[in-house]
Amino acid sequence: MKFKKQVFIESAVGLFSFAVIAALFMLTVVLSQDTMFRKERPVEIVFDNAMGLRVGDAVSARGVSVGKVKQIDLKRDGVHVLALLKTPVHLWEDYRIEVLPTSVLGGRYLNIHEGSYDTRPMRPQPRVLKGHASTDLIDSATRTVEDIRLALNDGILEDFKATMAQVRRIATKLGEGEGTLGKLIADDAVYRDVQEIAANLRGTSEKLARGEGTIGRLMNDDRLYDDAQAVAANLREISDRLAKGEGTLGQLLAGDDQAYQDLAATLAAFRGMSESIARGEGTLGRLVADEEMYVEFQGLLREGRAALDDIRETSPITTFTSIFFGVF
Repeated sequence: MKFKKQVFIESAVGLFSFAVIAALFMLTVVLSQDTMFRKERPVEIVFDNAMGLRVGDAVSARGVSVGKVKQIDLKRDGVHVLALLKTPVHLWEDYRIEVLPTSVLGGRYLNIHEGSYDTRPMRPQPRVLKGHASTDLIDSATRTVEDIRLALNDGILEDFKATMAQVRRIATKLGEGEGTLGKLIADDAVYRDVQEIAANLRGTSEKLARGEGTIGRLMNDDRLYDDAQAVAANLREISDRLAKGEGTLGQLLAGDDQAYQDLAATLAAFRGMSESIARGEGTLGRLVADEEMYVEFQGLLREGRAALDDIRETSPITTFTSIFFGVF
């Protein structure tokens, strides 16, 4: 019984190991099927000129990447390009294989135009295919040369020469110290003034850093910061009290009708008082409006001032006697 149990365990372990190995084998097959079951097809193309094509550049057909350039050899009959295609491409009689630019910044790729389906297919396909000169590259080079020629004919070169001559004349004048800018560049006094200004600014900044002077103290005195904080705290407390409606102004801001009515009554009374004074009513009104009373008041002030002057000039006894007998 014990022997049968051991055989069962060993068989289970063997089956499990076999399953794991099979799974790993299938995973390897799936991941490497491109290299194991899909063989890359070599295609050789001969060009009169490679036009900057390099090993590793892409091979494209109808905008789809189908392979890469594997090798480029220079031979007597032209430039032989070996491309490895991972996707089969079927060619017709009017096929074209060209070297095209990937962008205006540079780079090349091999483009395969399979041809028209209404022509005769290339079966069997030749061992060496014929490459064609890229009309896009030729047209681009032609346009560039033509643009340069037109630019030269339009006088751009002459304008450039004239501009450079003008720049040269300006540089000469600056070097000789002509004009305001030339004087600034050539005059040593300006340089010394700039140096002196820089030294003064440096000295001022050092004094500020040391806390010298009024501004230096303001910048370095911690008490100023504490005072500013205290002021901010007081303002915050006042604003909180106003928001809560505390105090007269707080009640006015909070919409207290009684405080508003009291203030309105006070203003009305003050307005009535000012109108009475303007009409010359009452003692204060007479003082304001009655010119005769104003003149009398001025005379009284002058007499009082003269009496005070006499008191200061005479002795106390004489002053007392004069006042005493003058009264009686």
